[in-house]
Amino acid sequence: MLLPFVRELFTDVEQLPGFGRVASHLKEGTGRIRVSGLLPTAKALLLVLLRRVAERPFILVVNDNRAIEDFVPVLRGFCELTAACDPESIVGLPARDVLPFQNLSPHPELQEERATALWKIATGKAGIVVTPIAATAILQRPAEYYSDLARTLRRGESFDLENLLGHLNTVGYSSADVVEMPGEYAVRGGILDVYSPEAERPVRVEFFGDEVDSIRRFDPASQRSMNPIDEALLLPLTETPVSEHLLGAIHTRLSGRRITGNEEMVEAAVRSGGVTVFPGWEFYAPVAGADRTIFDLLPNAAVLLDEPDLLRSEFDRFWTRVEEAHERSGVGNLVRPTDLYLPPDGWWRKTETLTGA
Repeated sequence: MLLPFVRELFTDVEQLPGFGRVASHLKEGTGRIRVSGLLPTAKALLLVLLRRVAERPFILVVNDNRAIEDFVPVLRGFCELTAACDPESIVGLPARDVLPFQNLSPHPELQEERATALWKIATGKAGIVVTPIAATAILQRPAEYYSDLARTLRRGESFDLENLLGHLNTVGYSSADVVEMPGEYAVRGGILDVYSPEAERPVRVEFFGDEVDSIRRFDPASQRSMNPIDEALLLPLTETPVSEHLLGAIHTRLSGRRITGNEEMVEAAVRSGGVTVFPGWEFYAPVAGADRTIFDLLPNAAVLLDEPDLLRSEFDRFWTRVEEAHERSGVGNLVRPTDLYLPPDGWWRKTETLTGA
């Protein structure tokens, strides 16, 4: 229960003249405004209260992944204390922990976090997105692409089990004899056990033909089923589903082969050579048609830059490292950094056109 004096304290904050000016600016979405002199905790409180007044999503651009770890729990805590927003609407979209052109794939946990965050953003479930500047520069696919990464199973609805398993395989799940960890699934006849990321427990789905007959959570230690539920959300473990189309596009670019014909013919010719994934392949996914950024996935969002001068320096350092990795890789003009990221000058031009920054 929220104590009366705490509630009054939050009410006093919203009555401050400065709060009213910022709230009005964000609600109207015109021009830019700078707010200074705030400690991190005060920033978090004001963000939550302003989000309620502005009635639009926020994208908070921070320096690095550590800033996400600092901001997100505090923002969720203030959501609960003020009842200004749903704590689950606070989304952290981390940057990858390795650079492109290094023949290294991002850590699986980061891939899982990014995939879930992008799904929430694409489906309108994100109220405040906290993300490092390096992550905002990644070229992304349309929102529909990320909203299709998850599947919701509902009791009484029909699903083709083979198609569902094919989808799970492409978004990072792995087959197991017994499901014990997130990202695993097992099939026994018409029964599917599957453990979705962020779920408290795995679920056991019984099919009658193609119809979902029952859904129950179960204990991964004892494998004993619990009370039935009406639906289960299966979140992705990767933002780059493995597909022949994607791999064909990547290998076409990296091979530098000059094959005549339409896009499908070119990719089919490359696939016939036995293309497959390789360390770091995820970074090259934008060459298959990504031409947007996180800002395009939330077009109505107010973009808030935490310490803009520090962000500019961080982006310059990041871009220098990417260019150096590209030069060492020998990839050359087959794939350039600007094929994967919005460059610094383009990034700043874009944010200058966004309202509420």
